[in-house]
Amino acid sequence: MSGGKFAQPARKLHAQDILQLQNIGDQWCFREDTFSFSVHLIWAQGKVVSYSQDKNEVTLDDGGFKITVTNCQNIPGGNSWILEGQYVMVVGEIEQVGNTRVVQAIKMADLSTNTVHQSTWKHEVAEIKMLLKQNPSMCR
Repeated sequence: MSGGKFAQPARKLHAQDILQLQNIGDQWCFREDTFSFSVHLIWAQGKVVSYSQDKNEVTLDDGGFKITVTNCQNIPGGNSWILEGQYVMVVGEIEQVGNTRVVQAIKMADLSTNTVHQSTWKHEVAEIKMLLKQNPSMCR
């Protein structure tokens, strides 16, 4: 079993980072100063601020920037649980739609029941970026 799209880890990123990803060749890439890494899957978290009537498309706000999440009707367990104000996580693939990036959901979960998820998120993202910066071999 090769793992396909799951052969690489989902990269924890803020919405701002996702919106600034660069598509180089057929590969999404995060760049910051002299530091960069490839992005096959992303892991994002934020509050649901809106959703389409069928809940297939959700807008998340991570406290500074908003991202659109699509394909929510195909997540395991369905999407009927999604409500405005929930703090959720999403793992998915980046997709270019027009001149913006959206996350095509593969997995979503409600993290609202434990405030630790929201309060530690910015530190988790900073920590993984620092780890990747210090260990370039992990950036492939």
